Amino acid sequence: MKFYSALFIGAALALPGSKPASIPASKPMPDIEAIMAVPQESFESYKVGGLRRENSTLHSHVARDDAPHWECSKQPILTWGDHDDGGRGVSITNAGNDWRGFYIYHNSCDQVPWKYIWIEAGKTQFVSFPERFEGRIQRGVDQYMLNGHAQPLGSWLEVSWDKDNVGWIDVSLIRGCDGAILTWSLDGVDKWKGFTQWILDGAPYGAYDMKSNGQWVIKATEGVNAAINTIPRDWDMEKVGAQFVYVDDDHGGPVISSNNARFGSYWPEGRA
Repeated sequence: MKFYSALFIGAALALPGSKPASIPASKPMPDIEAIMAVPQESFESYKVGGLRRENSTLHSHVARDDAPHWECSKQPILTWGDHDDGGRGVSITNAGNDWRGFYIYHNSCDQVPWKYIWIEAGKTQFVSFPERFEGRIQRGVDQYMLNGHAQPLGSWLEVSWDKDNVGWIDVSLIRGCDGAILTWSLDGVDKWKGFTQWILDGAPYGAYDMKSNGQWVIKATEGVNAAINTIPRDWDMEKVGAQFVYVDDDHGGPVISSNNARFGSYWPEGRA
């Protein structure tokens, strides 16, 4: 059964009220074809590794002693691109067709993002992170992501840094899929996970859920107590594969690391 998106929410209309006089210059666009040409068997992948994940039935014990503590944000930080001094962070490429918001949450802090960024179509910006950050990035628009209510439905880019400042990252479709995400390490070792293809149309009946803005996306593959929703899980497995993303907590090894604490990410058009 084929679903079509409800009215697309115009991303530009949801931009914050005032843009700064100058926005940091875009970083160079990544060579996606070259990144994805690297065979998966040529680098080490992990089922969890040192990644600190939220709402997972798996738990890592790698470099996690003295785990950090933080208070959930009451007011998110807006950035248009952070200063890149070569340190810890993620470059975000908006490969969509309009401005897009990206919202960063600490683990277990789902109501208010810690930080968010708006990026023009076809541009890449850098976001810096504090020591030992553990959380995720989602695509969206302010109307829903900043309304004080959790908006977990969608694709997650999960990322954390351990006590040795090694970065860990994955793409997860466990909480749903609202579009593709690709990620790769920037430590000089060619490693990547995720996908770029469109998989939101043509899924079978029972594979869809509706976001707060009325758009149909692939539903979460795990429910209460990690019970598997087999219809969306099997769709994600068929169209993407557990080697590239988390389709559930039991399959595959979609986590990579970065010894210099830096990653790139590429976000094609989705249903934010």
